[in-house]
Amino acid sequence: MVMRKWLRIMNKIIIDGENFDVNVDDCIEVNVTRKNKFLNVKNVNIKIKDDTELVLESISSFFKLDICINVLKGVKAKIYELKSGGECKYQYRYYLDKDSDISIWKVNDALSVQENILVNLNGENAKIDFNLKTVCKNKEKYNIMVYHNAKKTISNIINNGVNILDGSLEFNVSTFIPEGIIKCDASQSGRIINETNNECTIKPNLFIDENDVVANHSALIGTFSEDEIFYLMSRGIGKKESQSFLTQGFLLKKMDYYKKEILNIINKYWR
Repeated sequence: MVMRKWLRIMNKIIIDGENFDVNVDDCIEVNVTRKNKFLNVKNVNIKIKDDTELVLESISSFFKLDICINVLKGVKAKIYELKSGGECKYQYRYYLDKDSDISIWKVNDALSVQENILVNLNGENAKIDFNLKTVCKNKEKYNIMVYHNAKKTISNIINNGVNILDGSLEFNVSTFIPEGIIKCDASQSGRIINETNNECTIKPNLFIDENDVVANHSALIGTFSEDEIFYLMSRGIGKKESQSFLTQGFLLKKMDYYKKEILNIINKYWR
């Protein structure tokens, strides 16, 4: 067995309106094409060929993207993604080959977001860790479908959001494991802190046709508990500041790369 050294090389794709600034090394191939000039949709095809990290950031007033990410056999990759600006309509397609391992951290601070995410675990031992953090001010909807197409595949999908202002947040997650695809591990976790009277929904779906697997999900919608807020206020911290501290803890959990950006978002809405 050949042990490969983890490569600490940061590749970046910055999308600003119609402009794409692509700065990647030999570990990644990127191809950008126009899918439909009338609907203003562009295709971004990303092939990850060796262990690496990728930053994907978009700033836009209104943009549609179809992003396809292929992770080749045995490759480990980390993707950090940040959205800001206006309306975002994105479609993602992830294809993971045998023994590949991808970790994704997404932070969304756009006016409105609609994402359709398709994950195909095509090779044995393929694994995806997916972590989403969002502050919803308007309407955001996430449809995530995960297909375990090979044995011993692993999916861990975590969606966390805070709903404020005119926000309405929806997480729809569906995991599919057909008969004969044994030894898989599928996990879903969703939590929404709703600071409005607007409707928010989490729909966790597990479509499991095989007994020899581990599959679980959790879903929670609510506010921070009165006990948490009371505890902080009893120590001289104001209510709004207490909510800010709790929001920081909620959104910063398991986040390494975008801590500064998350703090800036919190300071913008919880002053």
